[in-house]
Amino acid sequence: MQTTLLVEDAAFFEKAIVKKLHEVGRHQIMVARSYEEAENCLNLPIGEPDLALVDLTLPDAPDGEIVDLCEKFNIPTIVFTSRFDPNTRGKMLKKGVIDYVLKDSPGSLNYVAELIRKLAQNPKIGVLVLDDSNVERDAISRIVSKHLYKVYQAASTDEALQTLKDHKDIKLVLADYFMPDKDGFAFLKAVRRVHDPEKVGVIGMSSFANSDNRVRFLKYGAGDFVDKNCSPEELLLRVSQNLDYIYRIEELNVMAMQDALTGLYNRRFLLDEASKSIKKWQASDGHKHWLALMDLDSFKGINDTLGHDFGDAVLTSFAQHLKKLARGNDVVARLGGDEFCVVFCDRSEEDVIEGLQNLLDSIQASPVRHDGEEHLMKTSIGLAELDPDHFGDALKLADHRLYAAKRTGRGQLVATG
Repeated sequence: MQTTLLVEDAAFFEKAIVKKLHEVGRHQIMVARSYEEAENCLNLPIGEPDLALVDLTLPDAPDGEIVDLCEKFNIPTIVFTSRFDPNTRGKMLKKGVIDYVLKDSPGSLNYVAELIRKLAQNPKIGVLVLDDSNVERDAISRIVSKHLYKVYQAASTDEALQTLKDHKDIKLVLADYFMPDKDGFAFLKAVRRVHDPEKVGVIGMSSFANSDNRVRFLKYGAGDFVDKNCSPEELLLRVSQNLDYIYRIEELNVMAMQDALTGLYNRRFLLDEASKSIKKWQASDGHKHWLALMDLDSFKGINDTLGHDFGDAVLTSFAQHLKKLARGNDVVARLGGDEFCVVFCDRSEEDVIEGLQNLLDSIQASPVRHDGEEHLMKTSIGLAELDPDHFGDALKLADHRLYAAKRTGRGQLVATG
């Protein structure tokens, strides 16, 4: 479990900070109100914290000695203080603290909370530093590492492109524009032929103030451009902001492709994205691909008599049953209303039919309970063999067989005719 050492002697700030830490998932908190208490906490045999949030001015350590204590125990540290002193700030940043944040507004506490939330995610995120200078590459990497990113290095354009290919966790590249072989512009052009800006961001870097280079980088697909001589804080803020853009686009894409109620893929994903991926599917000997369409029998009556909340509970329950059918590359989607689809990859006909028959038996033996009411679900299913190059034909045939199932009594599977 993640443990935070909070060193704060003001009761008001302690209470506010603890509340924010809980909001971002940091529930195990060691609170100290002095240097001595902090030292005692760190000497306890319960394990060291993985993060410290400290004030600089303490009753028994008024000059930032608490940072030295955290450094001694090798704990990543954020300074959160009311002391506005450029010299002290510079001194603390040189010691390697993650950030130096002033308690000058309610927004600063929100900034700290968001920073802590990101720090928990950053070790999974790759950042690539491209620079032909070993000294500058190492210096930039050390700065980026302060926020716990997984940092990769490359000394040339070719090496950077190979590193991107080998490490799918890289979300952002810091690229020097001036290199002796292929410059940053050549790298940027090559990257954009393979990776969209929404998938891999690029920040251009240079030691030379040249507005033309900045414009060229931005035109070729960079998200930002920074001076190598900028402060570490500015660089880390730009890294964070560019990654935030990528995360937001990813979030919007998920929302666009996912059904909000059931968590399944939606019609748009099935017809636009999944159908493209399906074209690459291969089948083993004796196996084929299959498409099953289904909708719930008499669902309108459930909404009319038991209410839409109960209807939502039925849809959610049915989605859970469908998820159990899927394995490997199988795709499960809600097409709209009470209509669902399952695409089976590389399965025998016997296996698919057995799974769908088990589904019919399972849902009829599992009544949905909601607000004291109980209802047995039933569904009709149409199954068709799927040729990856003719997705629409399989969809039409499965739909035809679905309605044949409804005409012949409902609550059953039709796989022929």
